[in-house]
Amino acid sequence: MTNAKLFEKLRSLIENADDSDKKRIKKIRKVVHKLRDRQRKLENDLEDIKSEHERQKTEQDIRVIQLQREKGIKVYRQLKRDLDNRKKNKKH
Repeated sequence: MTNAKLFEKLRSLIENADDSDKKRIKKIRKVVHKLRDRQRKLENDLEDIKSEHERQKTEQDIRVIQLQREKGIKVYRQLKRDLDNRKKNKKH
């Protein structure tokens, strides 16, 4: 899956994420993990890139992935917290 497709999938999962279920939260986590793996691969590839133009492009890709991951992690944690709170409230 390309970066753009991963970003689009993350965006669609995050949109209207209020009152999300466990399945949706799991999907967000999975996409964030794929982005992390992609970021690590690019960081490793960066060492072998000689062309300055290609190096800048790869560094920019890494920054974009990092920002998207941060956004996804923030939403994931909030949704997880909300889900846990709903479960606690149901028990009482």
